[in-house]
Amino acid sequence: MLGRKRRCCRMATKSVITKIRRKKMAEASHTTGSIAKITHIALGSGGVNADGTVIVPLAENMGLKSEVVRKPYTSSAKTSDTSYEYTIKLEENELVGTFISEMALIDEDGDVVAFSNFLAKGKDETEVTFTIEDNY
Repeated sequence: MLGRKRRCCRMATKSVITKIRRKKMAEASHTTGSIAKITHIALGSGGVNADGTVIVPLAENMGLKSEVVRKPYTSSAKTSDTSYEYTIKLEENELVGTFISEMALIDEDGDVVAFSNFLAKGKDETEVTFTIEDNY
């Protein structure tokens, strides 16, 4: 059904801030005084095992298991004093037939700073948004 919109909010069931992000936060507090801004969201299909069980992401991970798209985030909003929510929109014709089960926040240095894995969501011909929250 073209034109129908579907929103997939806060789907993440397993999330983690990466060690790279924690290192950058420590350096910003002590040395640099700044931290790279979030610029992109990556989506992938590797967030679940073969049986469909959500994989717990590790802080040591450097990227998604099976990245299918990386785009600038569509919007962001402050959700509390210690978190921001980032959203990416997939248009009707993007990734049709792909089962998305992982997402990551990417900073302006190109580093993955947070991961979320969730039950696989099949992408059809509708517009879909994915949301990830960056908590501190």
